[in-house]
Amino acid sequence: MSTERAQPESLAAITAPSINILFVRSLLLRRIFYLPRRYVIGAVLAFFLGGSMIIQAASAADWNITKLMHALAQVKSSHASFVETKYIGFLDKPIQSSGNMRFVAPDTLEMHTVKPRDQVMLVQGNVLTMDKYTIKLDDHPELLAFVDSIRGVLTGNAELLETHFMLSLKGKKNSWTLILVPKQNAFAKQIKHITVSGIGHLVRSIEIVKANHDWSFISIRNSSTP
Repeated sequence: MSTERAQPESLAAITAPSINILFVRSLLLRRIFYLPRRYVIGAVLAFFLGGSMIIQAASAADWNITKLMHALAQVKSSHASFVETKYIGFLDKPIQSSGNMRFVAPDTLEMHTVKPRDQVMLVQGNVLTMDKYTIKLDDHPELLAFVDSIRGVLTGNAELLETHFMLSLKGKKNSWTLILVPKQNAFAKQIKHITVSGIGHLVRSIEIVKANHDWSFISIRNSSTP
């Protein structure tokens, strides 16, 4: 992923606000895409994708992406806990993170990782807050695209999803799998595919396979909607 920005003429030309923005942007990108020990990408995807907890009934005969997206769009808020197991190529053992997640339509997303490190990430509209840092997603198109892609699943917005992913749905109502394959190079260089599986009206698991073949398996537990 790359962005274009002007080079400062001197160190004095870099203001304190710009240093903060660059630091936060770098921190977020590294946590989302590069640092396996940060658990962020899996937990965020668990939260964003797992927020779609309740899916309306549909017969096997007409169970398709359109029906699934319509059902997802009916979910206005949800809560759940998650456990993620990450498999990193250079580590001998998998590592785990766990916490709680919350979604409120149309655009409020919160992920609270409890273990191994307490951390809260909140997205409201196009403003993302992580710990004490705040960033406007409009100023960082690559982050906005990432968040919008995931919000597309939560809100059942097939048009938005298809801007970023190729979608395929397998199975039937009581055993279905939604596969998201990135279209754009910025995603494809980091994520090979995302697989969301469910039984009936529940999302049971999310599997994220990265381009380097590291992968994570996320179990969604204690899901509820008001």
